[in-house]
Amino acid sequence: MTNAVLFSESYYRQVLAEFGYTPFDLRQFDFTLAGLDATTLNARYLCHHHGDQYPRASPQRRIVTTGFGMSGVPHLATVSHVLKMIELQRGGERCQIVLGDLDAYNGKARPYTEVRELAERFREYALRLGFDQHAGTVRSQEGYLPALEAMYLLGRYVEQADFDAAEEDNHGYYANRGLVDATMTFRRALSLSLMAADFLTLGQSHDAVLVMLGVDEHRYVRFAQQARVRLDEHVPLRADFALSAAYTRMVRGFGGHPKFSKSIPGSALDVTTPPSDVYRLLAAEPPIPEESATYQLMCQVPRYDASTLLELHAHCRESDRAWQQAVHEFADYVIDLISLWPR
Repeated sequence: MTNAVLFSESYYRQVLAEFGYTPFDLRQFDFTLAGLDATTLNARYLCHHHGDQYPRASPQRRIVTTGFGMSGVPHLATVSHVLKMIELQRGGERCQIVLGDLDAYNGKARPYTEVRELAERFREYALRLGFDQHAGTVRSQEGYLPALEAMYLLGRYVEQADFDAAEEDNHGYYANRGLVDATMTFRRALSLSLMAADFLTLGQSHDAVLVMLGVDEHRYVRFAQQARVRLDEHVPLRADFALSAAYTRMVRGFGGHPKFSKSIPGSALDVTTPPSDVYRLLAAEPPIPEESATYQLMCQVPRYDASTLLELHAHCRESDRAWQQAVHEFADYVIDLISLWPR
C-alpha cells in the first residue's frame, strides 16, 4: 500500500530539492496583483513560479487560468479556488475557468453523460458564487477546438518520459484505491496533454499566462513549460509568451487522507455536506494550525486578511473561546457557500 504524501512544510521543501527549483523559482510574492498587496497574496497562495513575469504584460494581454476535473461534486478547497479567481477578476484580471469534463472522462474514466451534466452544474455554481462570464471565461473542454487542435500539434514535442515524470505526487495513493489507472495509460496521457494544450492555447493570444493550481499539481505546469520550450518553426504555435504559476497550499483531508479530494468519500466538506456535519467536522479538527483542515480552509478562502489569519493561528493553538466563535462563524459562511450549489 502506497503511503499518502502529506502536504506539510517538509513536503514543500522536498519539492524544491527534488525538482531543481531554487528559492528564486518557487518564491513568495513581492509584488502586487489585482489590487492585492504582497502580504495578502502570500496569505492566499503558497508561492509562485516565475509569477513576476506575469504583471510585466499589459492587462489586456495577460490572463489567469485554472481548471477543475469533473470527477465529483466540488469540495470546499475547490470552491476556495473559484473564490480566489473571482477575487482576481474583481481586481481587474482577465480570468478563465476550465471545467475538465474530458479530463474526468479519460483521466478518471467517468461516464460522458455524467461529466457533461456535472460541468453544467459547476458552471452555474461559479456564476452564482460571483464569477462574471462577461468579463471572463468559464467553459468546458468538450467542443473547444483550439485546445484540441493544439493538443494534437503538441504531440510532436512530447516524449513518454515527460508523461511518466508528470505523475501527481499522490498518484500511488489514488491508484491503490482504484480511483485512477496505475500507470500513465493512453487515456491519462490524453488528459494531461489537453491540460497543457489549454495553457498553450491561451499563449497564442496573450503575452502572459498565469496558471493557478494546488502545489501538488506543479508537475502539470512543468510538463507544459518543457513542451513549450521545444516548439520550433515547424509548428504553427507561438512559444514566446510567459507561462507562470501561482500555487496554493493544500487542505488536509479528514479521516487521515492527505488532502480534500472529490474522489475519496469522507475526505472533505463538499457541496452535498449537511449543515450539521459542517459544524461537527470543522469543530472537531485539532487545535494545531498545521494539522487543522478548518484553519487551512480559512487560509484558502479570500475571506480573511493576513493579520486576521495570524490572529486565528494563535486562537487555534489556544483553542480558546475566540477560536470556537470563529469556527462557528466560518461554518455559517461555508454553509452559505454550499447552499448556492444547483440542486
